[in-house]
Amino acid sequence: MEGISKWAGSRLPVLCTTLVLFSGTLFSTCPQSVAAAESLLPPHKKWKLVFQDEFDGKTLDTTKWSFCPPRPGMAFCWNGAKGIWDNDHAGVDGNGHFVVKVTCDADGAYRYHAGARTKGKFQRTYGYFETRARFTREPGWWGAVWLYGVEVGPNPFVMGQEIDMFEDYPKPKKSPEFTHNIHFDSQLGYASENDKRVGELEGNSLHSISRGKHVAVDDWNAFHVIGVEWTPLEYVFYCDGKETLRLNYREVPVTTQPMCIWISGCFRDPNRSKDWMGDYADGQWPDSLMVDYVRVYEEDTDGRARPSVTLQLEPSVRVVRPDDEVTFRVTASADGAAVTNLCLFSNGRIRAEKAAPSALFTLPAKRLYTGENILIAMACDSKGLIGQSAPVMLEVKSSEADNHRPYRNKAQVIPGHITPGYYDEGGQGVAYFTYLKQNIFRKPAWDLTFRTDEGINAPNENGIGAFRSMWVIYTVDVEKTGRYRVAPCLARVADQAFPSDKKDKIIIECDGKPLADFIFGTDFTTGKNWWADFKPLPEKTVFLTAGRHVLRVMFEASPFQFGGLTFTWAE
Repeated sequence: MEGISKWAGSRLPVLCTTLVLFSGTLFSTCPQSVAAAESLLPPHKKWKLVFQDEFDGKTLDTTKWSFCPPRPGMAFCWNGAKGIWDNDHAGVDGNGHFVVKVTCDADGAYRYHAGARTKGKFQRTYGYFETRARFTREPGWWGAVWLYGVEVGPNPFVMGQEIDMFEDYPKPKKSPEFTHNIHFDSQLGYASENDKRVGELEGNSLHSISRGKHVAVDDWNAFHVIGVEWTPLEYVFYCDGKETLRLNYREVPVTTQPMCIWISGCFRDPNRSKDWMGDYADGQWPDSLMVDYVRVYEEDTDGRARPSVTLQLEPSVRVVRPDDEVTFRVTASADGAAVTNLCLFSNGRIRAEKAAPSALFTLPAKRLYTGENILIAMACDSKGLIGQSAPVMLEVKSSEADNHRPYRNKAQVIPGHITPGYYDEGGQGVAYFTYLKQNIFRKPAWDLTFRTDEGINAPNENGIGAFRSMWVIYTVDVEKTGRYRVAPCLARVADQAFPSDKKDKIIIECDGKPLADFIFGTDFTTGKNWWADFKPLPEKTVFLTAGRHVLRVMFEASPFQFGGLTFTWAE
């Protein structure tokens, strides 16, 4: 990797030497609380308003927001407590605020709501996101205004992250502080706050990254203005006009994907989180999170164009092995300014950097990820504008890629139904590719026993959890040569779906060659059951020869449950 250099004009930070999450050993203090509903925009840029809600009127603006749906057992149902989801516990109060509250009935039943979100109605990539809010006070729950990926996962170049403008724990309150946080991705193995390996690999694995900072305020019961500036290269947090935390691309991956906004009442089992969230049984109810406004701005560049960036593979290849070397040519130009720096990222992690308007970067393929790599080059000019290239796709195949074998040494048969959970044996990068470490259903409260050590989420053989950049392999025996009709089956509940300009795809390869693909909307749903109600997509006709073959099923899709493939004889 080329030596790291400063990016002229981009105000990148001095790297923090100590960042802690939950522990409270590092603090920043906000100035006096803001008394009026005035925005406190970062002064180093011009800004243009692109979204706002002042919560005036008597009802929530449903062109901008949707109420979060109830999720059974989510809140106040632990340790014998009775929790009641109450639609009256989130909404506009008629005085210019959105309020999420918790109350306790005389009989001890807790009433609650999870809040609202802009999912499917407003998503945004980059800008300054700001809210003015009054925090919650009681233990056992906490309030948050945050950004979340329309999809979320470990590759920030196809999925989003969790960017918490504020979460108002720890609880119970011993001092008046909240936290800014970046969480990325909790399904992966945990990387500690002092982890310096954001740009490194460990056994071809990506790390989960959680970084944040406690911020003290002068008056917990006052309203405070909190914001985050999100650029292609960093996140900068503010409280009441003061910069409180800065994290750049060397410290956390930075997503390129659109994010929606959430206003949340948040709940967790107190038996698992008393050390930072407290127990609701110790609370004095009612309690509320009160939000005065939410505003989003984009940078106003006065008509100046961002640098134009081109990224090319030389030579152009689609698949490489770990022992190969890969060369990337990056060129950039800017109108009326000099290009000062180039950066090359793979799946959000820095791979190479150089202070020049063009560069050849040659990397060993083992510096990339086994599986899909989405590479993006970025350039900064002398006026601080950042441009980025179109993505380039490159697959690094495991050196063991051909060592898969049929599940339990029994190939599946065509015509017939390909059982999704009977994907081949051989493990990560061989029989499947996923970012997960283990089947989540091996853990409490499920404690199921189906393929527990695999990185595929499946409660049983009838379905597997599917998401972007994932694939699975099935060894099949085709009974005779001819044309077949094939249809994938899937299940997706309404809470997983959303309207988006993106399309979901299921792509099928046979012996490394394209066989069929299926394209459908992100709002496609099938019923109320996560692991049932499987429905087929419209059939396609394919040609197969008799004998043994290898099917690879790839998912370029927002989450759903894959119910397998059905092949029927067509002629």
